[in-house]
Amino acid sequence: MLLVKHVLYATGALASQSVLSSKAGPKTGNVAYKLPTERTFLLNVPSAYAHEDAHPLVLSFHGGLVSASGFSEKQQRITELSESSLRIAGMPFLTAYGQGVNNTDWNMTHIWKGAPHENTTVDDIAYVYDMVSVISTTYNIESSRIYACGKSNGGGFTALLACRPDTSALIAAFAPVSPALYQGTYAFHNCTPSRPVPILHAHGVEDTITPFRGRSPEEGSFGPEPDVRLWRRMWAERNGCKGRYDGEWAEPFVRELYDGTWGEIWDCPGAEVRGLTIEGLGHSWPTTSGLDLAGAPNQTANFNFTSPHLVQFFSSHQLP
Repeated sequence: MLLVKHVLYATGALASQSVLSSKAGPKTGNVAYKLPTERTFLLNVPSAYAHEDAHPLVLSFHGGLVSASGFSEKQQRITELSESSLRIAGMPFLTAYGQGVNNTDWNMTHIWKGAPHENTTVDDIAYVYDMVSVISTTYNIESSRIYACGKSNGGGFTALLACRPDTSALIAAFAPVSPALYQGTYAFHNCTPSRPVPILHAHGVEDTITPFRGRSPEEGSFGPEPDVRLWRRMWAERNGCKGRYDGEWAEPFVRELYDGTWGEIWDCPGAEVRGLTIEGLGHSWPTTSGLDLAGAPNQTANFNFTSPHLVQFFSSHQLP
C-alpha cells in the first residue's frame, strides 16, 4: 500500500463515499469522491483491478474554461483513459480525474494553480496529495508508478507539478497536452524539480488558445506564454542534454510518426523529453474521432494520443 509522506489536508473520503467491502473488495468502475475540504474528484477503477496487486495511478487534469464545461467527466471522455483494455507496464491502472475550483472574480470556472486567474483561496498542491492519500487507503497503488497528465490549464498545472521539488518526487512522469504555460507554471523561471523529469508534450500547430509559437505580453489574453519549441528545449537542457558546444541547444532526434505529426526525442542523461508536433490540429487532445471540441473546427487528429503514446511513455518510467 502507498504511504504518502505529506501533511494530509483531507483525512479521507466522506462516509457516504465509502467504497471498501470486506466481502466484495474495493469497488470498480467510476467512483465519485468528496473530500472533507469539499473538493471532489472522479476515480475510475478498471474491472481488472486485483487488490492483491499494486496498480499504477494516473492523475488527469481538465482544462479551465469560462463556461461550465471544464470538468472531470469531460476529461475522462476526451482522453479515453478509462478504456478497460489499456495497460501501463502490463497492469490495469486507476485514473483520478481532478476537479478544479471556480474563480468567480474572473468569471472563470474549474481553474488550476499556475494560471493568472487561479483561485488563491484553495491549495491545489495539497489537493493532489489528498487524492493520492485517499485513494491509497482503499486501493493498492504502486507508489513508484504515479503519473500526471492534463490539457490546457490542466496541462499547465501538470507542467507546474513537474517543476516543483515535492511533486516531482511523488510523480514518475508528466504529459501535458496543449498546456497553458503561464508564468505561474514556472515556464519562464523557478523550475526546480528534485530530479530529472520525464516529459511527453503534445501540441497542435493550429492551436489558437494556447498558441504553439507562444504569446507575447502585447498579444493580450492571460499573459505571456513561451514558444513550446523553446519550452521543450529548456526541459532537455534541464535533464542533462547538451549541444555540440557551450551555448547551443541540444537537438532532438526527429521523425514523422504520421502524416503531418512529428515526433521529437531528446534522449538525455537524466530523463528523456518527447514532443509531438501535430500539423492541422487545434486546441484538442489528439483523437481520430475528434472528441475534444475545444479545438473546433480543427479538433481531429490522424492518431490517438492516449494509446499508444501516453500509456507507452508512462510504462517506460517509474520512480526508483
